[in-house]
Amino acid sequence: MEHKEKDEILLRLENLKTVISSKDGKLVPVDGVDIEIPKGKTVGVVGESGCGKSMTAMSIMGLLPSNTRVEEGKILLGETDLTKLSPKELRKITGDKISIIFQEPMTSLNPVIQVGKQVREAILLHEKISKEEAKQRVIEIFKQVGIPEPERRYRAYPHQLSGGLRQRVMIGMAMVCNPDLLIADEPTTALDVTIEAQILHLMRQLQKQKGTSIMMITHNLGVVAELCDKVYVMYAGKVVETADVYELFKNPQHPYTIGLLGALPKMDSNQRLDSIEGMVPTLKDMPAGCRFAPRCPHATEQCSKQQPPLVSVGAEHQVRCFLAGAKEEN
Repeated sequence: MEHKEKDEILLRLENLKTVISSKDGKLVPVDGVDIEIPKGKTVGVVGESGCGKSMTAMSIMGLLPSNTRVEEGKILLGETDLTKLSPKELRKITGDKISIIFQEPMTSLNPVIQVGKQVREAILLHEKISKEEAKQRVIEIFKQVGIPEPERRYRAYPHQLSGGLRQRVMIGMAMVCNPDLLIADEPTTALDVTIEAQILHLMRQLQKQKGTSIMMITHNLGVVAELCDKVYVMYAGKVVETADVYELFKNPQHPYTIGLLGALPKMDSNQRLDSIEGMVPTLKDMPAGCRFAPRCPHATEQCSKQQPPLVSVGAEHQVRCFLAGAKEEN
């Protein structure tokens, strides 16, 4: 029997806990999260709004608000723990080895500076080259990300570009320093489906050409199926299921994952879409037991009192559910 060669891990989150100091006390949007991102692969982090996906990304990038901090755990880029670095040391890594694409390009770009100059600054910050050389690099990356008339667009201001072009500028800015890891936080939310398909195709192309790892943060399971190799499903600050993308779609185990997949539209069906009753709990009203128990159709008394551990239900398939653990034992 052939043994699958283990992927080399580029970034590893170990028991990551991020806390917010507020008038309501200590709130925990990211609670004991473990994620591995292999070199050259795309890892999806999925869940509804408020599940802790973006806060996990902000923790990696060191872009947390002043009242928020990483309280426990490690963020390992190779052997380097990013939580131990000073802000100055972290800035040298982010943008160079790790870049991020935010979900709304209009609010991420400075409205009074030409877009080309904004991307050029990203290069000059990390590399000792002339402004003219940096400008030529920007025009070249604009070509690579499919921006028409790149020399003219270099001089454009954000409001002069469509949503799709602004998002391409953001991808260009994130890719221009050839990062090892690209974090894409809902990168296609503001785009129509045609532009979304183009952006996803572009990200796949850039990954093939440069061997970049991608952390794709999204609520869109269609994007996950299209782009990802492995998936982490988050709910209320915790990873509730993780598996290879094919395994997750074929054999979902957590009731939340099953609910998300059930809400997907089916081409050959006229039936109404399934929905998950209720809402993600607020940070100040987290359930004492399983975080999903108040919305789960299979919840027991144990679920409402105890937090389930993450258990293995197959090769590289883990689930945070008492029912899954009971299945394994039988």
